Amino acid sequence: MNPAKRKRGEKRRASLASSLLTPGASVVPVASVPREDTQRVRSLEHIVQHFLGDVPLDEANLSRIAERLQDKTSSSNQPEGSLDVNESFDVHFVSSNVAHYSGEFSHWNFSQKIRRKMSCQIDQLDTSVSFPLEGGNSSNTVQVKEYWRPTQLQSSPEDIRNCMNQLPPRAIADFLVTMFFKYAEVNSFYMERRWIEEKVSLCYDHATNYSANDFPWVCSVFAVLAIGTQVAHMEDEKPKLDSEIADELSLCSEDSVGLVFYHVACKLIPDVLLVASHESVQVFLLLATYSLPVSTGGLAYTYYGLAMKMAIQNGMHRKYVGGDIDDRTIETRNRLFWSAYTVEKYVSIMHGRPLSIARSEINADHPTDYPTFESPRFANLTAFHTLISYLGEVAETLSQFKRCPKRLLSEYSERLLRLRTGIKQWWDTLPATIECRDLCSQGPLFRQNSHLRLCYLLIYVYMGRPFIFVDKKDPHSENVPGANNDAGQARRSVLVDDCVSSALDILNTLQSLSDHVGLCRASYNEFGACRAALLVILAERLNSGKSPRLQDGLQRGMGLIRQMIGGSSSQSEISYIESIEAAISQLLEVPEGDVASQSITEQSTVSAYAKFKDWTQSLKKDKGAVGSNLELSSFSPLSHLTPGTDSFTNPDLNDMTGFFNPDWPNNDMEFDTNILSLLSK
Repeated sequence: MNPAKRKRGEKRRASLASSLLTPGASVVPVASVPREDTQRVRSLEHIVQHFLGDVPLDEANLSRIAERLQDKTSSSNQPEGSLDVNESFDVHFVSSNVAHYSGEFSHWNFSQKIRRKMSCQIDQLDTSVSFPLEGGNSSNTVQVKEYWRPTQLQSSPEDIRNCMNQLPPRAIADFLVTMFFKYAEVNSFYMERRWIEEKVSLCYDHATNYSANDFPWVCSVFAVLAIGTQVAHMEDEKPKLDSEIADELSLCSEDSVGLVFYHVACKLIPDVLLVASHESVQVFLLLATYSLPVSTGGLAYTYYGLAMKMAIQNGMHRKYVGGDIDDRTIETRNRLFWSAYTVEKYVSIMHGRPLSIARSEINADHPTDYPTFESPRFANLTAFHTLISYLGEVAETLSQFKRCPKRLLSEYSERLLRLRTGIKQWWDTLPATIECRDLCSQGPLFRQNSHLRLCYLLIYVYMGRPFIFVDKKDPHSENVPGANNDAGQARRSVLVDDCVSSALDILNTLQSLSDHVGLCRASYNEFGACRAALLVILAERLNSGKSPRLQDGLQRGMGLIRQMIGGSSSQSEISYIESIEAAISQLLEVPEGDVASQSITEQSTVSAYAKFKDWTQSLKKDKGAVGSNLELSSFSPLSHLTPGTDSFTNPDLNDMTGFFNPDWPNNDMEFDTNILSLLSK
């Protein structure tokens, strides 16, 4: 080494040592450190104090810390086998769609250790010694059933045949399947269309023989039909006047027919749980989708939890490394798992629920661009998964504000800003033609891409919403990052401005959907985004006073949300809508009647929908009908009309009046009633 360089190095080390010799010093006197090392020393001090607290950084204490770390490192590098308690998980396929998962340190794994140990000892003995547990012709042979399902609890397959009596005419079933893929399978994977069409064909084939393993896919068929009824109204023509359509619509209730299909699916749930295949995961994803507009944070959240439990039981959350199954089945499992995990995470974050599984427990492969999978488009599928991953990072960062020391609050606000920048940069890299960001109303993926944008904008709403009511003059706002300095206020302003601008952009996106293809009453994404946008705009109006931009947003938002909730379907929904409208009326000092409802663009072809309505009308005209009053759900076209007094001939329909009590706004509406009390003063 060059003597001059060596001398400079010795001088630098001496300088560093002298700076660390002050007893109890918590900060290194950086003036004594060479200029090029000043920032590095400061960074190292910050790292140490972040993880260890406000510890002294004198040389003796640093030496003690280093020795402890070295001891721990040495103990973790013991010779292999001395404390080797590592175990691997096991995924064993029983059939093409049923697998058994056993995690680390489970009873099953320990039993396999015993078997391997026993096998090693037998191998060392004379070859004439046999192992009776492995089978053979010995009279002592024990048949081991390794992967057990409680089949003795299963219902008779004859129950499946009884369910077929509830199927609609084949043409109606085909129409509802088409509706499902057109309006429900948006940016998430539930099944391939070819697969469900094959299963529907089996249902209408009287020669089909059913077994206990068929319960899941039969349940999926009825769940798809139920979801199809929720979105069937999208194919209807735009009505001219209520008086013109009252007589026609009073003969039809899509929701009631959907409840028949839903109830059939529910009767099969115990057997779906017993089979516990990846088709069982599919069933609970579908049932969750059906219940999203009914009870998002309650029933739908529970169904998503069941889907995740079925996925874990099948080991779908872990990377499969065996060779017992084909690549297509593995891809189906991966797509189902990531769809279940992603949508459950989305719902859980938005409604304050814990997740079913920690991200650290997952190492399953992400979906790949498999050429024979047609729906949804792969770019949209992966973009939606990435958006929810970003939403999870934002939620995790926000949760740190209530746990971290005050001196680190500014760092977490900076992290939010970095996330904001990273999300924007990633979004700008997505395709802008056909897929993802293409919002051309004539494009084939207009609704799918609009939903992606709604999700993207909701991340900014969620990120900035906690800071809306932070008052820079409030003495109790010390625990908010940077509340007492200009930098902190600047960060807050950026987040809040993004939040409000994104809320207005959400309304613009929904308005475009309404103008060109119509809003879907059963869409959780569309209703949830509109509700979140309205609440943010209302909150900002409380802060900033009147603004033409916000006033216009409130008016348009109320018109849009009326299209999706369908008017007076239940008292609970009425109360929330009246509360919001009362707040708007007091803020803007305009009568409620001035808030105009937005129109729905007329659809072009209704022949298939007309056949669907004809079939539902035929149910009512049966001569065996008895009187009944049927309650309609919030996404029914009839929800603003008075139902007829005649009832349906199907007894299942007549018994459903007490079942449907939508609690969507009860559990999930985020509107704070304290806001109304403030406005009324």
